[in-house]
Amino acid sequence: MGLDQYAHTGSADGSFLMRNKFKWRKHAKLQAFMEMLWYQKQGNKKEFNCQNLELERNDIEQLQALITGDDLPKSPGGFFYGHQFQVESASDYKETDLEFCDWALEEIDNGRPVFYTCWY
Repeated sequence: MGLDQYAHTGSADGSFLMRNKFKWRKHAKLQAFMEMLWYQKQGNKKEFNCQNLELERNDIEQLQALITGDDLPKSPGGFFYGHQFQVESASDYKETDLEFCDWALEEIDNGRPVFYTCWY
């Protein structure tokens, strides 16, 4: 078991246009950023696990700046997150993360919503 993370496009009715365009495994710092967004947008109403988080342009731009500056938030942990290796994971995934940001911005600009989801 562990933290599995995905990004995909979708539509407002919840159907998927592209299934799991991006995949990460135990990228604790990315998860910390996405959890922060989830709770800002949802409050503490729902657990984040297996939920779709719609990402907006400003979310992606903020993420892109954090990745570029090697400043993704530190994860406080999570039993399955791989938080012991979060600095290494952030470094290993940096190129993929920036590719994701470019792709997500293009999708949003073309009217296709982008979602992040995780399973732990």
